[in-house]
Amino acid sequence: MSERFNRPDRPLPNLWTEFSRGRDESALDCETAVSLACHLSPTFKNAGDWSNLVRELADQGFGLVFQGERLILVNEETGIDLCTCAFLGHSFASLTERLGKPCVEATTARLMPRPHA
Repeated sequence: MSERFNRPDRPLPNLWTEFSRGRDESALDCETAVSLACHLSPTFKNAGDWSNLVRELADQGFGLVFQGERLILVNEETGIDLCTCAFLGHSFASLTERLGKPCVEATTARLMPRPHA
């Protein structure tokens, strides 16, 4: 397990699922989906900008990446794409309305914190 996740003030990471979402909104069973949504809801709701959201999710072992027009939550420990952000109740449209335009790495479609100016 990565050292960045082994912190006494945080629960141990959960692998959530061993299945990528494929063409579906999620590969999670109902109970796991609710648990993940509850676990990440404060992170999404309290983010003041995209950089903050990306950093906070990374601290919890997650990343965001575009697949086509969908914003996907990825488990960084396994590389598995878990679900769309809309599936968790945070659509890309609602996030951009609140947070503005994200910074996206062109070659990977991965969201990243804005470089410091």
